[in-house]
Amino acid sequence: MPQNSDGSIRWFLYRWDDGKNGVRRLVRCRKCGSLYLVQAYHLHKFSEQKNTLFEDYYLVKDQREADYLNRTYTGIQLEHSMISAFKLSEP
Repeated sequence: MPQNSDGSIRWFLYRWDDGKNGVRRLVRCRKCGSLYLVQAYHLHKFSEQKNTLFEDYYLVKDQREADYLNRTYTGIQLEHSMISAFKLSEP
């Protein structure tokens, strides 16, 4: 399960091999308590010669679902299989 021994949510340290240099983590909303599987990756923008950080937030019902998605889907598969609750990007 994606927890530390004290019950806190741990970083997944998941990397996929589709060239996006990404990781995933599980976060909990401080206001409503919802869980989100966050998929973050750097994508090089060739026209501007700089990297951009993208984060997609996928709403999950519990840690078990997040763990299943993390182990089952590559980055591209997750992007094409689920609709993100929201996206963030920064140059």
